[in-house]
Order: sequence, then C-alpha cells, then structure tokens
Amino acid sequence: MTDISDIMEHEDTGNGSYVVIPEYVTEIEDGAFAKDKSLKKIDLNNVRRIGAHAFQECTDLESVIMSNVTEIGPGAFEFCRSLRSITFENITSVGDEAFMNCSMLDIPEMPCSLTQVGAGAFSHTAIRSVDLHWLDEIPASLLSYCTSLTDADIVGAKVIGNDAFAGCRALSEVRLGELEKIGKGAFQKCDAFELVRLPDTLRYIGDDAFSVIRGGLIIPGSVSCIGKDCLGPVDRKKEIRIYRSSLYEFRNYFRDDRADPFDEDEHFYLWESSIDVTVLDEQTGETIGFLPLYSDLERQLRKELTEAFRPDNTFDYSFLDEVLFSGLKWNQRCKDRHAVMRLSHPFELTRSAREEYIAYLEKHLKRIVRRAVHNRDVDMLIFLCDVGLIGKENITDVIDHSISMSASECTAFLLERQSELGCSSDPLLDEL
Repeated sequence: MTDISDIMEHEDTGNGSYVVIPEYVTEIEDGAFAKDKSLKKIDLNNVRRIGAHAFQECTDLESVIMSNVTEIGPGAFEFCRSLRSITFENITSVGDEAFMNCSMLDIPEMPCSLTQVGAGAFSHTAIRSVDLHWLDEIPASLLSYCTSLTDADIVGAKVIGNDAFAGCRALSEVRLGELEKIGKGAFQKCDAFELVRLPDTLRYIGDDAFSVIRGGLIIPGSVSCIGKDCLGPVDRKKEIRIYRSSLYEFRNYFRDDRADPFDEDEHFYLWESSIDVTVLDEQTGETIGFLPLYSDLERQLRKELTEAFRPDNTFDYSFLDEVLFSGLKWNQRCKDRHAVMRLSHPFELTRSAREEYIAYLEKHLKRIVRRAVHNRDVDMLIFLCDVGLIGKENITDVIDHSISMSASECTAFLLERQSELGCSSDPLLDEL
C-alpha cells in the first residue's frame, strides 16, 4: 500500500497544512490522515472513495473539496470539530457516523445522488435544514442532536429509524409522506416539534417516539403497534383520539418493562401526568368512550391499568371507579379532576359510582371552588352548577369569594347563574 503522505502535494499556510491529493490517486485508505492535527484544508481532486476513519479526529481540518467522491466510509470525518465546509456533488454513499461530531459543519443542500446513508452519519452537526425527500428510510440517529436543525423534508420515507432526530431541540417542521414506521425515540427531546397529524399509512410507533403532541391528535386505525410513552414524557398532559380497534394495543403505552422492582432510584409518583383518551367508532368516527388516565403510576396500579384493556378492544370502566380513584390516595387535585371527568363523560358509570363522585366533590366543594376561582376556571364553575353542587343555598358565598379574588369572568358567570336561579341578591352585587 502506498503511503499517501509520500505522494501528496503539501503546502504550509502558516496556520496549518493545505493538501492537494495528486490526480492519479482515486482512493484514500482507511485511517490515512487520522488524528493529523496540522491538516487544515484538503483538495481530494480525483479521489472516488474515502476509507473508514480516514480523517477521524483531524481537529483543525476546516474545508474539504471532494467533488468526485462517490463513497465515504464509516467514521471518515468523525470528530473533525473545526470542519465547516465540504463539497460533494456526486456522493452516493455515506457510512455510519461519517460526519458525527463535526459540530461546526452545515450542509446547505444534500445531493440527490445520495442514496445510501449510514446510522448517525450527520449526528451532532450544525446542519440547519435538510431535504432528503428521495430516501425511503431515514437511518437510526441520522441527525440526532443537530441542535440547529429547524426543518426536514422526508416525504419519501416509509421508515424513520430509532433516534433519527432525537435531541433536535430547534426542529419545528417535518414534512412526512406515506410513513409506515416511526422508530424508538425518533423525535425524543424535539421540544419545538408539535405533532399535529399522523399519516393514515402508519403501522408502528416506537417507545418514546415524540415529545410534544397537539391536543386531539388522532392515532390512525392502521396503527397496530403503540410503544411505551410514545406520545411524550409522563410529566406532560395530553389529549388523544384513538379508534376502538387499536384500544387493546394501546395498553402498551402504559407498560413498565423493568425487570427489577427495586431499580427505581426512589421515584416519587406525583400523579400529575394524565392522558385523556377519546375512543372513536371506525365506521362513524363518533365517540364511543372516554378514558381519563394517568401514565405516571406505581408498578401495581400500572399493571392493573394494562389489564383493564380487554383483548376484544373494550375497556373495563370499573377500573376507573373502583381501583384508580381510590388509588389516587392523597393527591386531591387529581382526585378532583378524575371525579369531574367521569361525571362529565359517564361512559359505563354506575349509579353507585356516580353517587360516590358527587359525595366526594360535595365534601371538598369549598377547596375545589376556591381553586377554580383562583385559576379563573369558568368551565369548572359551570360544571359544579350543572350538577347542583353550587345552588341557591351557597352561590352568594361563592360570588363573594370570586369578587374578593378579582376574578371578573367567574363573577360575571356566577351572577348570571344566580339570576337564573331566582335568588335574591345584594344590591351592591346587582350594581357589579
């Protein structure tokens, strides 16, 4: 094998080496320039192939001209932290982690000739926008932790690999086409990307696939695999719509696969995470069920929740009333919300369960009303009036509290409701 250092044209610029590879050299061998700290610029001339790790850890390398290169091997430019500019017009293949950790590298336009891309090829780079609409698969970790990336066009992709865009915190727009599979963690920690719609061709959503979803997101009936926490972290409330045919599969969203029950590192279950699931009929699209659920559950309750999803794509609603409600224990805020949601959407709600929820709300009415007024939650006040918990005997006291909190929108509603009830009122309140 010829030693490339013996035949290359070398010029010392004073700030580092500028290298021009002779025209008759068509291949850079594996590791040929690895860890060369003096190399700053290089013109690869007629080189067609760059071997694995050829320029790995050339930390001062800033610019590479490789107009005729068609193949770049794995890790070829990995950790070239100063690399800002590359020219590759005819590239067809880029290997695994080829440009990984080139933290200053932006590639304004990917050539359409690029048809084979390895995992993590452009991970941890400074790419700001990417168009790869011709690829039918986005490899694992391809653009992970590209923190400057704002938009991506991958309309041709049927598969998005694991962690493909993970950690792209500025990513806000992704153009999807007839997608079939979204891998594990594909958009994890993409906090600026709010998922609005999933394609009807989708079949698989991996664990932790997304971070943020738009309220009311519909999971298509074509989806047959739903991963754990695939719609975002457990500390974010969410609202989704799901077809009944996928209901049994949805139990996997709540599954805890840890084998060791003592590996939790003192986790405190605060019961603040919830996911409201509206169940739709396949034929009519109408609502046939509503599930106010929680995704941050202790192990036994999580197990019982998954068992409430039946193989015939129905749900055991008695779990909500007989197990989950009592399981909330000391967390009054979540118990309050749970009682309200079950009374507001009484699917398979028994008379005894309804009476229990009403009794609970009545017992804690003062606290619930005060929180509603503090939060300017008129909808809660409307609900409490509609179920008869705020009526003639106590509405004046509620109005007084609302006035004292300067909650004008709450006060306006309560005064209107007081008038409808035909209650006598204070002249001062009438003036308000």
